[in-house]
Amino acid sequence: MASAHPRFQPEVGRAGARTLAARPIVSLLSDFGVRDPFVGAMKGVILGVCAEVTLVDLCHEVSPHDVRGGSFLLHTVADAFPAGTIHVAVVDPGVGGPRRPILAEVDGQVFVAPDNGLLSYPLAYAARWRIRHLTAQGYWRHPVSASFHGRDIFAPVAGHLASGVEPARFGPEIDDPVRIPIVRPAVDAAGNIRGTVIWVDRFGNCVTNVARGDLARLAPAGGARLRARLGTRPLGPVVGYFAQLEPGAAGAMVGSTGHVELFCNLGNLAREWRIEPGDEVVFEPSGDD
Repeated sequence: MASAHPRFQPEVGRAGARTLAARPIVSLLSDFGVRDPFVGAMKGVILGVCAEVTLVDLCHEVSPHDVRGGSFLLHTVADAFPAGTIHVAVVDPGVGGPRRPILAEVDGQVFVAPDNGLLSYPLAYAARWRIRHLTAQGYWRHPVSASFHGRDIFAPVAGHLASGVEPARFGPEIDDPVRIPIVRPAVDAAGNIRGTVIWVDRFGNCVTNVARGDLARLAPAGGARLRARLGTRPLGPVVGYFAQLEPGAAGAMVGSTGHVELFCNLGNLAREWRIEPGDEVVFEPSGDD
């Protein structure tokens, strides 16, 4: 067993105890975009259940059906929120099908999402967690649309959680959540680090799965300078900040997520180099020392 809702006596186990802010917080992440009223409808349902909630838009521009990208974003931002925050994540290409709706308590944060691998990154790095299958339909909005579980299942569940309903009331615990493989960087025969692009932001910066610690193993403090390449194409040096390179020059740096980002200073690297998630990147000593 794991932690109970912050307003109840916590149990000991995988998820640990949570605390509840004076005003409950619900964050929203989706691939819905902002053209349609989908996000607004979810907010309306949540507010209809718990008017005192603070709603935070994490991101609604996840590429359509990009479960892996959405999962990575959840992992990189969750620790910016107070313990007890409820994160509603809806990137759900299997909506209406047999995949389960779930509630996960992960290291003091709460996630409400489809069981399709969207929580793979948070779970992969978690110290403690507990997951429940959402089966208590009394907490859902009816009738339930086959195409909009974000509004009819996940949003009302989040509202009831924010109003103080104990997680145990929403359904039984499960121990077999769907988890997609987390692609990790590898060291090749030459000792170089090979990683992949996971996310491209609106500036065209390409976030990779190579973390700060991976680079440190390749070049300890005071060691060799590093450079990046995409396949056989040289990209540029690894630097400390954007403006360390001339405008229009490309390179790499450790970004705000703690992962290495490929960038073009004052330009859009993804567009200019036609980079997409899944592309391989290599980090190696520059040979300039």
